[in-house]
Amino acid sequence: MRFLDYLKRFTYTPNEFYDYLIGVERAMAGEIALVVSPATLGNSAADINAAIVTDDKFVRQVKVELKASAEGAVHQWFTGSFSAAVAKTGDGTVAIADEGDSVELENGVGYVDIEYTGTWAADDTCTLTITGGTIMGYSVSNKTSVDTLVA
Repeated sequence: MRFLDYLKRFTYTPNEFYDYLIGVERAMAGEIALVVSPATLGNSAADINAAIVTDDKFVRQVKVELKASAEGAVHQWFTGSFSAAVAKTGDGTVAIADEGDSVELENGVGYVDIEYTGTWAADDTCTLTITGGTIMGYSVSNKTSVDTLVA
């Protein structure tokens, strides 16, 4: 049993405080992973083109989290940024909203808005890449979110 889990049983300190410390303890042990959601999806090219005609653009939001593992708890202690880049195949154009090139995480969570413009077709792709880097001396792997359009 972790010492912090043991203390949770006998003190008047709120358990959320110990959960926070457990997250920091996990990060110090190298339990750090970037998670993007959705990692893969297949939007409809027709729906994207219709949204572009109506609103001049289609916006896809991607959630980025720093977690103890892919299914683990969010590292709420982390506030910082990661580099972000977007690439595409096909005739449409794509960019991160507000000419962005990074994602800001606050309490371990951040969002990237990707704007689609132009004309899109089935099998075109839009790929967001979040560059991991190093946190607390541990390497954090890059993650991608890929949208492969369907008819």
